[in-house]
Amino acid sequence: MPLLYDLDQMRRHYRELLDQKPADYFERLDPFLLDKRPLVVDVMERAFERLFPEPVRDLLDVGCGTCFYFPLLSRHAERLVGIDPCIPMLDLARELIAEKGLSNCDVRESSALDLPFDDESFDMVHSWDFLHHVPNPRRAASEIARVLRPGGRYLAVEPNLMNPAMVYYHATRRSEWGLFSKNQFSNVRIFRRHFDVSVHFDNAIISHVNERTKGLLRAIDAFTSVWPTRYLSFRYVMECTKKG
Repeated sequence: MPLLYDLDQMRRHYRELLDQKPADYFERLDPFLLDKRPLVVDVMERAFERLFPEPVRDLLDVGCGTCFYFPLLSRHAERLVGIDPCIPMLDLARELIAEKGLSNCDVRESSALDLPFDDESFDMVHSWDFLHHVPNPRRAASEIARVLRPGGRYLAVEPNLMNPAMVYYHATRRSEWGLFSKNQFSNVRIFRRHFDVSVHFDNAIISHVNERTKGLLRAIDAFTSVWPTRYLSFRYVMECTKKG
């Protein structure tokens, strides 16, 4: 697998994943994943309830991929727009949106480095496993801030560099090496230029969540529910409120 330095490499990489359908495809990219994995539905429902305690009018999802979680995320927004640079993934997303009748959802081909929206178009921006892949986080932070209304929020759900399992997973996949330079330490510094930023920890993972692993995952969730072991959770969530 290549290192993903730019948008063209990212597009090629994800086209190959869609064509070859390795095991990771069925863990992370299958647009109908939620129909096949009820335990993942439970994980993501609870995650979105925590992230979106109040309904959102206009929600932008950056790096939406195949939008497999849109049937759940769309419940929290009046209008949900997803953007991704990979056209084949968006084709699958459109099939899902049509199949599920998600009338408040739309997707567009675009990069987060150049969002095709007017200033102050959204109340909230969300991303899931996006920031450690984006080629230029500073540019993405500027664009996300630009399209948010005053006081708008950006929520990023990302792998936690302090979790040993996450470190191993990303170290063994060259396309995931971005985590080692783009993580909760570097990203917080970058986003603080435009946002008031806080970080908390979560165990909302979707890969390899099944009947065989659910007991282990529940034990890990309990273990990381208190200080200081919470810093070993699978994920960190970066919550950003636009300044001014």
